[in-house]
Amino acid sequence: MRYLMFVFLLPFLVVSQLFAQSSVWKISDGLHTMYLGGTIHVLRSSDFPLPREFDDAYSKSDYVVFETDLSPSQSQALQKLLMRKMLLPAGQTLAQKLSPKTYTALIAYLDSQGYNRAAFDRLEPWAVMLTLTQLKLSSIGIDQGGVDSHYSKRALLDQMPQKYLESIQEQSAIITEIGEGEGEEDTMILQTLEDMDELNTIMTWMVQDWREGKTERLERELVVEMMQESPKMYHRILVQRNNAWMPKLMSMMREEKRGFVLVGAMHLLGRDGLLEQFRKAGYHVEIVAERNREIK
Repeated sequence: MRYLMFVFLLPFLVVSQLFAQSSVWKISDGLHTMYLGGTIHVLRSSDFPLPREFDDAYSKSDYVVFETDLSPSQSQALQKLLMRKMLLPAGQTLAQKLSPKTYTALIAYLDSQGYNRAAFDRLEPWAVMLTLTQLKLSSIGIDQGGVDSHYSKRALLDQMPQKYLESIQEQSAIITEIGEGEGEEDTMILQTLEDMDELNTIMTWMVQDWREGKTERLERELVVEMMQESPKMYHRILVQRNNAWMPKLMSMMREEKRGFVLVGAMHLLGRDGLLEQFRKAGYHVEIVAERNREIK
């Protein structure tokens, strides 16, 4: 279940074509065009500059679309919402929330890293997972804003209009539902602990595969695993949100101006993904690859 750590921190483009050469797609109906870009939310400074296809699509667009508002004020508001929800109810502790086996494993990991047990004892399991992941990412040098943040700041400087697919309240509600359900919170914590030692290796191949548009391993180890092991989470995090976003994207497609959509790119995958939904709606979907870098 390593996908849990990447649903919000590190979404990647995982499409069904094994020899894709890009992370940007062109959607068209003969009259209108939109670009969809799969993103990574956190990067290392060495991961810049981004693949050229992103800048090409940005330069050909009239506005940019994000999952939610990434402006400093709204990012701070989201953080405040999460902080209010990350604590367990009064009188409840993490030891009561998790099974003895899971709690013992968590304490052993915290002690091995020199973390203060007390700092975690009142956190919801989803907050423990995100906190441990963020601490580990920072320790291996992954501390830069990712693709979305990069283009949000650039659009602000360029005075390019920005649009959003969901409110910070909606995104906060989804984040705080990670792992909900009988037994899922224990599984989430145990898998997070298991993946800690491999996180540097995972990040290395993920970023490389993303840059090169390689998708086989990303699809197998993230999305397929999520569908099989936690169909409830898959439906809540991907399917429901995709279905809510599509009417908004379809409306944007009918506009004369051209948009560049940047989303957590697991949303682009498979029968429930945005790409397939556009295909079913009759739109032409093509990858922006090396052979056609000039976007028309």
